[in-house]
Amino acid sequence: MKKTLSAFVVLAFAGLNAQSLDNSFGANGTYTHLDLMSYFEAAELPDGNVLLSGDRYIEDLNIAQAKMVKMKPDGSIDTSFGTGGSFVIDQYAGMDYYEAFSQAYPLPDGKILTLYGSEYDNGIDQSVISFRMLRLNANGTVDNTFTGYQQSNIAEEDAPYGLIPLPSSKFLIYGGDYIMRFNQNGTLDTTYGNNGVRSFSVDVEEINRIGNALYLHDYLSNRLIKLDNESSTNTTIFNLAQGSYVHFSGNNIFIEDPNNKIIKLNADLLPVSNFGVNGTATYQDFVGSNFVFQPGGSIIAENIDYIYDGNNNTIGYNKNFRRINPNGSLDTSFGTASVYTLYVPESAPYSPWSDQFLHSNGKLYHVFYDKEADVANATLYLKRSNLPAELLAVSDQTAGSTLRIVQNPVKDRLLLSEPVSQAKIYDLSGRATEIVFEGSESAVNSLKAGVYMLNATSRTGKTVTLKFIKK
Repeated sequence: MKKTLSAFVVLAFAGLNAQSLDNSFGANGTYTHLDLMSYFEAAELPDGNVLLSGDRYIEDLNIAQAKMVKMKPDGSIDTSFGTGGSFVIDQYAGMDYYEAFSQAYPLPDGKILTLYGSEYDNGIDQSVISFRMLRLNANGTVDNTFTGYQQSNIAEEDAPYGLIPLPSSKFLIYGGDYIMRFNQNGTLDTTYGNNGVRSFSVDVEEINRIGNALYLHDYLSNRLIKLDNESSTNTTIFNLAQGSYVHFSGNNIFIEDPNNKIIKLNADLLPVSNFGVNGTATYQDFVGSNFVFQPGGSIIAENIDYIYDGNNNTIGYNKNFRRINPNGSLDTSFGTASVYTLYVPESAPYSPWSDQFLHSNGKLYHVFYDKEADVANATLYLKRSNLPAELLAVSDQTAGSTLRIVQNPVKDRLLLSEPVSQAKIYDLSGRATEIVFEGSESAVNSLKAGVYMLNATSRTGKTVTLKFIKK
């Protein structure tokens, strides 16, 4: 019998393994790659493969180059990408030039957008940076139909921090006090701002996007600023405690407050009332940092404890992971006494500090770096952890709205209780899917299984956000 699910129904998903190191991954839970690279951030592709983008820096071999690698979920390299699995730019010989790619952004047509940058630093003259925007084909070759913007020999303080694809298919590049907008073909959009550039008088640490809205983290003034879109002068401001970190997941914003608190805001910078107490969850002790978000809204947080012997010598490290439920409470069933621990002995060839990313297969990947990362044959160590099922809130409805998803989870068609306009569907990373519609239903059979956000305007003119599961 089919049932209509009302808002805030909570489902428990079974069938996932309990948290543990996945010993089926690589050799006894570890996959190693000699002389590979370091990376900025992982980006999962629609086929489940993962792009790692960053640099390869080997002082022993006098090598500094930008490198992007395509990796399969089993930890092996997809050799069909680029040359032997990698796309490399090594424009300058020698170590006076540092070269790197920014995070890779998969586009709806399968192509890949990234920034390439090089920094000249000989230790004597003032450092300067050059950059250009690139688009790659899905197979890891350069898309020569993309014009690509570039600047050369600019001061470090004027260099771009990041790249943001827009729902309009245009792109933004932003720096500490500016935004530049580009057309789909990579040319500067001179209709925007002052000949394509908008300047502002804040010190931006990072810019993120939810729907059309941009969120500027003004680091010096400890505030988060929302712009309705990249051209808007309307601002909404949320004041942050000094030392706060800001994380984005789907249509929500999580603030890691240094006073053992996590604050959850919606896209309007308003507290989400069903998280903690009026949007703030307070903990007795530090729960961790380096947040990774599971599809149902749970947070995996990490912190590292040093382990000493009787003579106060470091003998190892406990990488402690805690899970925070979608309502802000600690998941007491996670690990042992709410903690899942990966132990790294001091004798390990890799550093205990790692990068984490969550894959759509439900596994948590850990990327460890060789202690001698800048020498020949430095090794990248990959580990993978199983995670237990989470409590999943399937509808995250805006308060006061009567709009409902008629049946949730969704199979082939998304049915709404009333018509909407300007409806768009996003994945939990905030990336827009190809689905845009008007009315009370839309085909969603093109979406792979997972959790998605519907952002739309209701018939009363309110912006409404609903979470749904695609089977």
